[in-house]
Amino acid sequence: MSVLVARRRQRLGRALGALPGVVLHLLASVAAWTFVQLNGLMVAGCGSERSCDFVLTDVAVNGVQPVLLVAWLITTALAIARPLVWGRSPWPVLGVGIVVSAILTVAAYVTLRVGAGVL
Repeated sequence: MSVLVARRRQRLGRALGALPGVVLHLLASVAAWTFVQLNGLMVAGCGSERSCDFVLTDVAVNGVQPVLLVAWLITTALAIARPLVWGRSPWPVLGVGIVVSAILTVAAYVTLRVGAGVL
């Protein structure tokens, strides 16, 4: 019986050990969507010299936040469930989640630049 309790405590400890990574991922996601939002000001130069596709810029600026939030929620759920259910380290899941968020941010930024006629 005490071995089962020790395993449960170890799994709970690993799950709680993922919380700093989860918070770091959330802060990085907030910084990423703030970066894309601020770069949304690129459309201020649109006019007769530079044509813009406002559909692309709106998709990039308004779509990055919900997409990053969903990526963060999925990563958080898996990072907490992995040690609780399987007893494995949550850090690979967090690493993959951060890389996916970075790829989504780059895609939104490139879409924004294309829509603003800069790229």
